[in-house]
Amino acid sequence: MRIRALFAVVVFIVGGLLLVLPRPEEAEALTCTGAAPPTAAPAPGGTATPDLALPQLEVAKAIVATAKGMAITRRGVVIALQIARQESRFEAGVVVGRATGAFQQIAPGPNNAYAGYDRKNAGMAAKGFFTVLLARVPGYDTDSRSNADIGQVVQASGAGASKYEPWQPLAESLANVLYDGTAAMTCQTGQSGPTAVRANGVDVELPPGAGLTGTVKAPTPETARVLAAALSWLGTPYAWGGGTAAGPSRGIRDGGVADANGDFAKVGFDCSGLMLYSYAQVGVSLPRTSRAQHAGGGAVVPWGSALPGDLVFYGSVVHHVAMFLGVVDGVPYMVEAPQSGDVVKVSPVRTGGDFRAEVVRPIPGGGADQHV
Repeated sequence: MRIRALFAVVVFIVGGLLLVLPRPEEAEALTCTGAAPPTAAPAPGGTATPDLALPQLEVAKAIVATAKGMAITRRGVVIALQIARQESRFEAGVVVGRATGAFQQIAPGPNNAYAGYDRKNAGMAAKGFFTVLLARVPGYDTDSRSNADIGQVVQASGAGASKYEPWQPLAESLANVLYDGTAAMTCQTGQSGPTAVRANGVDVELPPGAGLTGTVKAPTPETARVLAAALSWLGTPYAWGGGTAAGPSRGIRDGGVADANGDFAKVGFDCSGLMLYSYAQVGVSLPRTSRAQHAGGGAVVPWGSALPGDLVFYGSVVHHVAMFLGVVDGVPYMVEAPQSGDVVKVSPVRTGGDFRAEVVRPIPGGGADQHV
């Protein structure tokens, strides 16, 4: 009995400790809103303005990224976005019976186009959609039928094309942001982003927020997408502990400088969160902290052989990480979330002080060294 009573006391004490120990604050959902096309008719929700939670926006971005990789035209992108909005509300994980994912695909699909991949992966599902689009409507870009009618040819939905038609203005608006780069979105806390950044093969066009003009050349097309992902959130607040694979998130308390700057009340990225997010867009999973990214983020390469996309570190005990962007007008630059009170920005690489003369390369790739 005494042992049982002692065990009960221990359980009570441990339970009390679990109640009072601080817990990390969870990432908050982020909503992003963009401008409607100038001549857009209202969508079923009463507006053509895109207003998406960040996970929905990530699905739309994955669809567009896949389209660009397959050389799908803007019209094909708009058709796909119309379909995904109607079928799933841009929710990649939705399952209705056998229908799964953003496009509600039922495997194996036409000519096995929906088999052999995870239909809850928005990029893979988009590839399946575009494969069927190219097979069934090879001249879709100049086809005289409406977007909704072409989408119906791909989907063969029992609901018919009329369900897809009202979402065209919304899809056009999203394409303005994600495909053309002619518009931006504003997120819940007022920060700009994500802004579309053009990545054509290995060439990445620097957006206006970079404070530089021109393009940088990545070692691989995959790395170009990583650079574009990081650059798409320029101007976003630094938030200590902020940033997930889905995008910016609410910061957490550190008991010091970050708290003094109110990071726990901001939605944004810290230095390693921005790296984690950017590489997650191409399916590369990085550890969460800068120290862990240095220790296990990829191959260690001397600074003299650095390539765009490599991770740059500071501190004998690592305390900061940034992404090497390349050389513009003879100056090496990086994109970073620098510190509390600042924003995601492009900065010259600081090679003095506690700069580590080495980089980490998460994606193997060739190409000429990109700095002097």
